[in-house]
Amino acid sequence: MPLKILHTADVHLGMQFRNHPEAQETLINARYETLQNIVNRANELKVHILAIAGDLFDKTKINAGDIQKAIGAVNQFEGGVVLILPGNHDFLTADSELWERLKREAKEHVVILEKKEPLSLSDYDIDAVVYPGPCHAKHAPENAIGWVKDIPKDEKSIHIGIAHGSLEGVSPDFDQRYYPMTMHELHHSGVDIWLMGHTHITYPEKPGSRDIVFNPGTPEPDGFSCSHEGRAFVHTIDAQKKITTEIISTGSCAFVEQSGKIGSVRDIDNLIKHYSRDTWSRTVLSLSVSGQLDQDAYDEWQKRKNTLRDTVLELRLDDMGVRRKVTAAVIRQEFVAGSFPEKLLSSFSEDEADELQMAYELIREVQE
Repeated sequence: MPLKILHTADVHLGMQFRNHPEAQETLINARYETLQNIVNRANELKVHILAIAGDLFDKTKINAGDIQKAIGAVNQFEGGVVLILPGNHDFLTADSELWERLKREAKEHVVILEKKEPLSLSDYDIDAVVYPGPCHAKHAPENAIGWVKDIPKDEKSIHIGIAHGSLEGVSPDFDQRYYPMTMHELHHSGVDIWLMGHTHITYPEKPGSRDIVFNPGTPEPDGFSCSHEGRAFVHTIDAQKKITTEIISTGSCAFVEQSGKIGSVRDIDNLIKHYSRDTWSRTVLSLSVSGQLDQDAYDEWQKRKNTLRDTVLELRLDDMGVRRKVTAAVIRQEFVAGSFPEKLLSSFSEDEADELQMAYELIREVQE
């Protein structure tokens, strides 16, 4: 029977999102919801192993209620075993209350990978051996998997490496501070598949039949640098150890950066209508808007732009590029007839609209 693994990492339960005050509570809760959804999905897919490759938690100090929510979720897994690796955010310490509490209250099929030694899964009716690389500090110049290559491996079993740290050519780790690993080291360790965590992007983006190193990315977006929707991997390993991998979407919130251009009341209507769709209700939106508007449209924009805040989870709006179109009426209204500004601005032709706008803004800037 093929072995099925649902592989996730970097859930970061307890992340506080203090720089997103409007969306903070929703974003905090979304990570717990996503963990529960991952367990539910694993049960639906009838996977044998649920693997969490580091940073289940965002830090080592988590309040008891939140630890309990995490335990409650993973305990509901109906497959063979849950493997949880301490990452560089929730690293192991000598007096780790986090992991001790988790071990006390977790069911027998939930295993905390604390030691750098092979772990047979035969007790869970799975013919596989796991090679963990747990983290013991937030930063380390050396990885935790150097020992794996020296362990003799039975060809009949499936050998699963699980580690947390930066990947050469994939992760931004210029100072080599996050348990750095090279592809050569991983490929020559003797294991059949590496379940990685730490980097919040998906690697490989399109898994192929020859890939053995997998990093799913965070299952729930955590900032504008996360361009995907939140992902996990489902790996299927057959009797010949051929790996087939599916990417599944897991996230519920999104961080999106967009820009728009408006030139009329109709454009304003369309822009607001676009972001009023239900699909935007759990989105932190960074929106840059530009354009030149006549006086009526400009007033309409000023009146209605804040309605966008009611359609998204949180809005960061930059509309400094929205300008009132400079017309003869505007010039007459704002500048004394015969004054230098009035004469200068009135001298531009209709074909010089951009130049007129620039001159107008320079004059207004000097006057202010």
